[in-house]
Amino acid sequence: MRFAAQKRILREIPIHNESNPLSQFDINPHDGVDPVKLGMTRSAVKLALSTEENHRLDQTASETSDYAFGNSLQIEYDNAGHVQFIGVGFYDDCGCDYWFADRHIAEYEASELFALLSKLDQTNPEFSRSEHCFKSIGIVVSVADPQYDYLGDHQRPVYGQVSVINQQYLDAVAAIDAG
Repeated sequence: MRFAAQKRILREIPIHNESNPLSQFDINPHDGVDPVKLGMTRSAVKLALSTEENHRLDQTASETSDYAFGNSLQIEYDNAGHVQFIGVGFYDDCGCDYWFADRHIAEYEASELFALLSKLDQTNPEFSRSEHCFKSIGIVVSVADPQYDYLGDHQRPVYGQVSVINQQYLDAVAAIDAG
């Protein structure tokens, strides 16, 4: 019952208003996680996030990665300093909400999200709780576990991270896999 009530509440809460200052970010295949886009420079990411409340951007972790919203938003850069990977993982009090296909990512049970991504990717892979890359849409899901079920009392397996990647990142992963 709690999950159904929270789903209804999430949909009814208007985003970006005085009573609810949370930012809402849409996950877009081949593009990014609004307002962060694949291909942006580190300074452009800083500028894009500067308008968001509670962003808590941390650009001190390393030369090639940034974190924001309490580490729920992970951004990795290529050697030229352009975004090649954007990973999101929702948790209570992270300071923002992540949405995919008009639903909060925390609403998706892992198998449901996997099936949707498989359909969009036009593939029929075997369900994976660990990690799977949907190559044609440039999305990776990682670690399905009930610990990430913040809306259902940690009862359902939910992916801990959903990531948007560019072709360069995908090629690098393929090269590693090839040995």
